[in-house]
Amino acid sequence: MTITERQTLLKKYGFYAGRIDGIHGPLTAEATIAFKRSRGLLARDYVGPVTMAALREGIKPVPANIFTGAVGANIEMPTWLRLATSYLGLREIPGPRHNAKIVSWWEALGLHFRDDETPWCAGFVNAMIHQSGLPIVSKNRAAALGWRWNGYGKRLDGPALGAVMSMTRPGSPGSGHMTIVAGRDRRGRIMGLGGNQGNSVSINPYDAYQRDAQYHWPEGAPQPDAVGLATLPIITSTGSVLTNEA
Repeated sequence: MTITERQTLLKKYGFYAGRIDGIHGPLTAEATIAFKRSRGLLARDYVGPVTMAALREGIKPVPANIFTGAVGANIEMPTWLRLATSYLGLREIPGPRHNAKIVSWWEALGLHFRDDETPWCAGFVNAMIHQSGLPIVSKNRAAALGWRWNGYGKRLDGPALGAVMSMTRPGSPGSGHMTIVAGRDRRGRIMGLGGNQGNSVSINPYDAYQRDAQYHWPEGAPQPDAVGLATLPIITSTGSVLTNEA
């Protein structure tokens, strides 16, 4: 694999922010390491057969068989949730550089941020809904509690697959987190697929009661077929329990 091809693919997946010039410099090395870390590979600046295959394969949507248990593998995901799965593993870039994909979400939402250090959980969720062709909240779209503050979307009585879940942060009721309901775990916790979860796009379990969770359904989308914890598929986490996503 040439350096030019490596840079092109890393840029496509949002890991490389430099010019595609075919020169192996610090930016290419940093992007390579960040990509390999996101795929669970040894985080070093080396592209062997395994890394090469991962780069050419790309970041693909998680297959339907992430769902296990009685619900089965044929469950239908809302468009924005399926789109969100395609970014699983995308991470912030440590240091002065910023993940170009995260920056592009800020731009698409008409927000002025141009970095991946500003908390981007709301930016990620709103970008997924926006890219799905649905309207998004007109103000506070960078705020984790923006949907809650503005009463945006249809308020649901419980969790539903694809619902936007807004949560307060324990001990800090004015701040919080926003994620997309992707399922539940065997302990009855909500599995949220979101951004800025461990500085990445990941699936993490949340204690909905402890976090004072609210569930909202995007405007313009067909209403969910079912609501309630028992209706959610049982899925596996890609991260740990979080109480502070900043």
